[in-house]
Amino acid sequence: MADDGEREVSAGVLATVSAANGEPANDIPGFGAQLRYAINARWAVGVTLLRSEYDFETPAEIAGIAQSSDVEPVDALAESTMLQAWAERSFRRNDKTTWFVGAGLGASSVDVPDVTGPRTDGGQFDVRTKVGTEVLLTAFAGVRRALGERWYAEFRLHANQHMADWQVEDRVSGATGSIDDYASFGGHLAVGMRW
Repeated sequence: MADDGEREVSAGVLATVSAANGEPANDIPGFGAQLRYAINARWAVGVTLLRSEYDFETPAEIAGIAQSSDVEPVDALAESTMLQAWAERSFRRNDKTTWFVGAGLGASSVDVPDVTGPRTDGGQFDVRTKVGTEVLLTAFAGVRRALGERWYAEFRLHANQHMADWQVEDRVSGATGSIDDYASFGGHLAVGMRW
């Protein structure tokens, strides 16, 4: 770990999962990579690139359409790529362990495929979703543990506020709906190397 006044660079890979309230998703798993630059023993900055795939839960319902109960609920597989910059403050440490808190700002590009399915009235829906770019504000806290001279493992809990504007439209009936800002909470595990 970096001593006072000593700069350090580290890079790692991570797996993450977040939980939301079901609009647009219940759980959002992902994987990615992070790069961290320790300015000194107390302060560091970094960037994270994260790729996620998750179920957008029942988009037809968002548009106010009742799906037929004869089939399983029709979800859409959303895909997102997020780039986030963050800063962290270490507040307690020993030779092996660093505790930290921090905050970040990111942007996520989200793509959602069209979905079709049966309505309760016997017709069909054909739902299109436009998301574009979400802006994310993140607060986090965690612990990093040195594994020998160069390797480390990290566990982090986070809370995300998604600034979002999901627009849902059924191209058959013209019915529309939307999802605005939402929150998600979760954690990540990372392993990496310092130099």
